Amino acid sequence: MRLAQTLSAWVMGALVVMMASEAQAQWSATAYVDNNVIGDVQGGRLGAGASAGFYLRGGLGLELDGELHGHYFRDSSVAGLAPDGVDMNTRAGLASLNVVIPVCFRGVAGRWCPYGVLGVGLIRASFDGTAHAPGTEDVHRVQTDPALHAGVGVIHALTSWLGFRVDARYIRAFVDDKAETAGYFADYGYCRLSVGLIFGGPASGP
Repeated sequence: MRLAQTLSAWVMGALVVMMASEAQAQWSATAYVDNNVIGDVQGGRLGAGASAGFYLRGGLGLELDGELHGHYFRDSSVAGLAPDGVDMNTRAGLASLNVVIPVCFRGVAGRWCPYGVLGVGLIRASFDGTAHAPGTEDVHRVQTDPALHAGVGVIHALTSWLGFRVDARYIRAFVDDKAETAGYFADYGYCRLSVGLIFGGPASGP
């Protein structure tokens, strides 16, 4: 976890620098929908999230991101958690603190801000099984795992205060495989694609 500790220190250092320059900063809020693809979790099921950001004018940003996702793991990955006659369902809540590095320019159809993103966070996954057969009992398990985030995206200004945002991110979770209350017992990773609207932020302004 040395990488996670190093990245956490970098994120906190960026926060200190940005707060010192608050007079030149812009705030933002993003609402998005996403789909998990190419990895160890269930794809094809939409999640939803929101983030709040603090950007130096034309420069570095720091965002706090939260997401809720139903049917998080594949059924085959959690089949061993419950006996026959119990219907398992998984869902997850994700929270992360991310450094966003945009490069903004004015091009065709207005202002564009491609960006890279790095962050640290937590994933809290729940495993709920409802018994449907005689002699079986409901199953309830929860696990919380640290995670690293890295990706790229682009923001396009639709107006002076509203933008359209597309984001592709790789998320890697680090699981305690000895936790007795866990439901998934190995590190896992996947790509998340999201689209949303951003209010304010690096693409806003004249």
